[in-house]
Amino acid sequence: MKIKMKKYLGIFAACVLLVAALYNSVYFEKLDAKKEKESLKAFNPKDKVEYFWNLKRDEVLESAIDLKAFDSQLQENPEKLIRQYGKSIGITSTFSFLVKGIATQRKSESGEIPVEISNSFADYNLQLKFIFGNAARDATGYFNIDDFENTMDFNAIATELNRLIKEREIAKLDSITPGKTIKFFGALEINSENIPKRVEIIPLKFEVAQ
Repeated sequence: MKIKMKKYLGIFAACVLLVAALYNSVYFEKLDAKKEKESLKAFNPKDKVEYFWNLKRDEVLESAIDLKAFDSQLQENPEKLIRQYGKSIGITSTFSFLVKGIATQRKSESGEIPVEISNSFADYNLQLKFIFGNAARDATGYFNIDDFENTMDFNAIATELNRLIKEREIAKLDSITPGKTIKFFGALEINSENIPKRVEIIPLKFEVAQ
């Protein structure tokens, strides 16, 4: 009986240690994230966007939904799509999404590249010229308005991010031969009260598809 009791106590102690270890690992992970945010508060908007672009962008883009799946859900169940993937700032009917897909590189006088999806519900176009607004900032989910001292700095994040998109991603297309298949990650917005049939995508990253 004593041997069994010692065995149970040993198992119980091991469980307690395991729970404590898991708790501490979660705690320290949250602490590290908190320290990162605290250190970023000292940065100006330009520095914060540079930090995101160089160190966090690829990690954030891993959560992008495939555009074909997005289009299917936009037609069949937009409420579920918004609930599961949409991001918004404050109370609004405008929601931002991170998407990924493929397109064909082409010379474009219109300033956009169409993204072809068979039997699509909406028409999608990669914007190459008119890069403005908050879609890229909000779709990442990385920038939180509560982390900024004022709305002017928060809005400056969108401006800086849009500038980098033009200077570093859209500029890449000049080195890609027309006709090549390109993989893209991008941001888009939809209004839940007026589901669009034409959607503009702001590119966040381009790659030549293998």
